[in-house]
Amino acid sequence: MPDVLTQLKATADAGVNTPTWSLRDEDLVECLDAVHAITQAVAALQSRLVREIDSRGLAITRHASSTKAWLREHLRISPHAAKRMLELAQALDARPVLAKAVADGLVNTEQAQVIAAALQRLPAEVVGKAEKAMIGRAAEFEPNTLRRYGEGILAYVAPSSPKPPTPKRWNGWKRVPGRRGRST
Repeated sequence: MPDVLTQLKATADAGVNTPTWSLRDEDLVECLDAVHAITQAVAALQSRLVREIDSRGLAITRHASSTKAWLREHLRISPHAAKRMLELAQALDARPVLAKAVADGLVNTEQAQVIAAALQRLPAEVVGKAEKAMIGRAAEFEPNTLRRYGEGILAYVAPSSPKPPTPKRWNGWKRVPGRRGRST
């Protein structure tokens, strides 16, 4: 695998140094789509590596308190980014169909996190069908719409389940166009 990654890095470096101004509009969009698909495949690979690091307990052997803390220090990323990276790795490890969808470019990483979160709330007997349905809808829905779609599935199959928590509202605050702060 190290040889493949070295080749991938060299190819990416060559692409970064290639001018884009001369591309036709259609080619520009095609290139963006290709880079996005490659990015998602690389994210799927990164998730597999993070999950293996986590399962081996490498963070502890490297004197970190957790895999999340080790990722943060090792990659110099924010705690939030490290948490999301680890959660995605765990979600894709638990859901091979979802992992394949990410690797194949059918689902992006944000959508995968939304799908994984929705599937955790569903009864076990419908998870497989819901997973396939949500992956199928990923081609049309951005993550927030996909989240609502998952909530709709939950409401349909488990209407007695508690509703997802809503954001806290500020008591006494109203939005006034052109003004900031509290309106009385």
